[in-house]
Amino acid sequence: MRRQVLSAAAPACLLLGLTPVAAHADVAPAGTATAAAARVSTLVGISSTAASADKNKADAEAAVISIGGKPVFGTGGSQSSDGDVRGAILDTGDRLPARLQVAPWHIAASGSKASAHRHSKAEAALARAEVPGFVKAGVLTSQAEADHTSTQSTGMSASDAVDLGLGDVVRVVLLHSEVGSTAKGHSYLVGLNGTEIGTDEQLGKICALDASGVASLSCLTASGGAGANGVAAGAAEVAGVNTALGLNPVSAFSTAASSGPGTTPPSILPSVPAPVANAAETARTVMPAATAPATHATLPRTGVALASAAASALAALLSGLVLRLFGRRRRLAA
Repeated sequence: MRRQVLSAAAPACLLLGLTPVAAHADVAPAGTATAAAARVSTLVGISSTAASADKNKADAEAAVISIGGKPVFGTGGSQSSDGDVRGAILDTGDRLPARLQVAPWHIAASGSKASAHRHSKAEAALARAEVPGFVKAGVLTSQAEADHTSTQSTGMSASDAVDLGLGDVVRVVLLHSEVGSTAKGHSYLVGLNGTEIGTDEQLGKICALDASGVASLSCLTASGGAGANGVAAGAAEVAGVNTALGLNPVSAFSTAASSGPGTTPPSILPSVPAPVANAAETARTVMPAATAPATHATLPRTGVALASAAASALAALLSGLVLRLFGRRRRLAA
């Protein structure tokens, strides 16, 4: 009985040994983003937003007014499962000619662990006003957004002191900072119809003050780029104060984000060269059928397919020989 089992298992082991094993792929790191209109250390924050997405879930947080990192007076919330939540201290709605919102916030997250795509977004503002078609304004606003798939993650954030649009004619943005999908920070003082005035590139190097190592004032800062393990991270800030102890007591219009790519599994199968047609076949494809020379076509190489067929044939041959030998021994024993 033991010989029969081992003989029958031999072809199966042969096929198993010829079966390719899946190669390993690295999942993209988490995409993260944070933004704030103003922050005093970890005590008080105005229009703070955060978003993250990784291989398991997506999270979003927003707080128009926060103390100790927690929203107060119902001015914020968090979302760690599929859903969309929003709120405000005052919202006149869209039934009136003009809409006014005081401390509006909005958070959304999508993509469970079983999903291949996870996304989160958070928005907050001290106030918003809109007259449809004429005026749209936001005061002390911030937003953060994160996205994740197995091959790529992104993080984007932005904050503004004022964002004012007058129809399709004028748009004015004051004290702006952002980190884009490439994790490169950027900040500026004034934006007028897309023209940026007082950017981090123009003024960032000349508006920094250092009070004898006790505290330092920085403004219009920006950083970002690729880091270790392919993770890119960036940050931007319009103004901030840092102490010699490494604390950041005051931060105004600051943003930060990180993201990175994943890797696809490398192929473990040998590459299959494309069939090369000889001169006779090339001539036959160009010339009409009636005038094509009578030559024998060559078979293209099949590479992996031929190896697979050979393995299957060899396994079948071994199985047949084993079964035939076992049947002959049973007849002799009888």
